[in-house]
Amino acid sequence: MSIENVTDATLHSVSTPTLGSTQTFNPFKNLNEKQMEAFNEIKSNLSDLTDPEDIAFINDMCLLRYLRARNYTVAKSEKMIRDSLEWRKKNRPQDICLKDLKAIANTGCLYIHSKDKKGRPIILARPRRDTVKDVPGDIKFKHLVYWLESGFKNMDYNNGVETFCFIVDYHGFSRGNMDMKTNLESMHFLLDHCPERLGQAIFLDPPTLFWIAWKIISPFLNEVTMSKVKFVYSKKDKDGNRVFPELLEYIDATSLEKDLGGEMDYNFDFDQYLIEHPDPIVSITSQTSSNITEGDSANNTTTTTNVGSNGATTKKEKKEKEKLEKKEKKDKEKLEKKLEKEKSKLEKKSSKTSVVTSSSSPSVAESEEVD
Repeated sequence: MSIENVTDATLHSVSTPTLGSTQTFNPFKNLNEKQMEAFNEIKSNLSDLTDPEDIAFINDMCLLRYLRARNYTVAKSEKMIRDSLEWRKKNRPQDICLKDLKAIANTGCLYIHSKDKKGRPIILARPRRDTVKDVPGDIKFKHLVYWLESGFKNMDYNNGVETFCFIVDYHGFSRGNMDMKTNLESMHFLLDHCPERLGQAIFLDPPTLFWIAWKIISPFLNEVTMSKVKFVYSKKDKDGNRVFPELLEYIDATSLEKDLGGEMDYNFDFDQYLIEHPDPIVSITSQTSSNITEGDSANNTTTTTNVGSNGATTKKEKKEKEKLEKKEKKDKEKLEKKLEKEKSKLEKKSSKTSVVTSSSSPSVAESEEVD
């Protein structure tokens, strides 16, 4: 199997609704000459890979996502890809089984059920439902990865859909639902191993606790990512129910659940979901191929080059990669320290005011309806 013969349709061969046509998406259509040169270069650099799963992962649409994430800088993009391949070998995300995550999955705090107006899978998070105690952080992280992998599998690549819509409903959220360590790990995973996958992020009724974390995290997000983030606050209908008119700009009412102002009568059922979606997520090497055209502008001849395991062909590239690794490590340590510092401040402030608040008014968790 060669790199040029593998497409995202090979990776994710599923039957999904089209966006009004049966056309085949051409990912090279809008590339300029320099971007095309970068694509051909990185494809050539990665021709040393022989593992079938690696080859299936680095299909053309995948390479372009990593290139876009690093502004078409080949050395940075290549390092990012190789790091992702190493992570996937170690963690085997495609082999995660939801039944093994029942303790957290059964709460319905995170799931996929419908798609937005652009055909993107909607990953819906309801943090208030994450009330299970003594669940290891790695289980919660695997839970997120499972749904991301499931979303990637169900994208309509033939029509250019390669991103997801992430909605977080903070109704009923309290400090007990806050898991800073898992949130940090999840953010790093999304930034490092899921480049250009976020199509839209919508945060519903974000509370004060959210803004404390957001103030720390947002500086690490680039302008492109920030432009995809939307904060939406609810309104009340005539019966006093929450509604989000702005959500209807992104999602049809028939694809939006009733408690969010839509018409869909749905409640996540763990056992029913497993019946309809047997574990595990289909392995990337067992998918069947589909005829997605990748454009005449693509270089369909792969040149074999002898590159090392880290992909560096020159000392200069090797130095640049080492520099990048040090910077990334430093940034992660800096962010972790900030998060711990803010969490400590929050806990101290909460302990000082707990006596007053408990005697005068109920907590957020107590005052708001919880599913």
